[in-house]
Amino acid sequence: MNYNTTFQSLEIFCFNYTKDLVVSRMKIELRYIKLLSERYEYLKSARAFIRSIKPNEHSDLIFSSVHMLDIDKQRIERATAYYLIKDWIDEEFKKVELEVKKERNKAEAVKQNNDAQTSFKIKDEYSYLLKSMWELMKDYKSNMISYDTRFDDFEKVFLKIEEKDIINPIHWIGKKATLLRLFDDLMKNKILIPKNIGWNSNSKFTNPLDICFVKDEKCIQFLKWKSSYSKLSGDNRRKTNNQKTIDKIIHLFKADINIK
Repeated sequence: MNYNTTFQSLEIFCFNYTKDLVVSRMKIELRYIKLLSERYEYLKSARAFIRSIKPNEHSDLIFSSVHMLDIDKQRIERATAYYLIKDWIDEEFKKVELEVKKERNKAEAVKQNNDAQTSFKIKDEYSYLLKSMWELMKDYKSNMISYDTRFDDFEKVFLKIEEKDIINPIHWIGKKATLLRLFDDLMKNKILIPKNIGWNSNSKFTNPLDICFVKDEKCIQFLKWKSSYSKLSGDNRRKTNNQKTIDKIIHLFKADINIK
């Protein structure tokens, strides 16, 4: 027997529906819907449908006469069933919605861990330009890194290093969004190659952006790159007020890009 993975209101509800009839039909269909996402959409549609119809206007009528017409009794029974069904659908939807959120959080946690395990290797054909990039970034007009940043400290960003090797972290003058957008654009333009560091409980390595940059002269670190980068990359990239400088850095590596 085939079961629908989408909510079919005409098959679930009939003219003289009852709570037991509707719930039993929905339970049977839900039993055969294995994917969590499809269960979510099924109950979402059922929830929308139950809100689109109105309970019988006589739902608050109390039986006070033995001579009441059968049709009035049916209306009251159906109106009572409406609220019971609505409550059941709401409860089931909330359960599945919570499961969906847990799955999304789990997927986000995996992505954040992957981001945290990512280092950067500059392509060989671009490596000779690192010094020019360093000079451009420490120019006071760039509003990126402190002018007194040494090149050997800057170079460590692109190496597989341990935190103990960072003696002089780089003072980032601009906003954190600019820092993350810069590296996102460098990877997008294939100037930098993401490299997986490898993750285990004894790992001494971490994402260089977690350990190489600080946000002020007191060496206060930014929040972890793994949470920031997950929210910044792809479709969720934030805007930065220093995009022009980022474009200049990209242009440094790819001279065919026109910068206005």
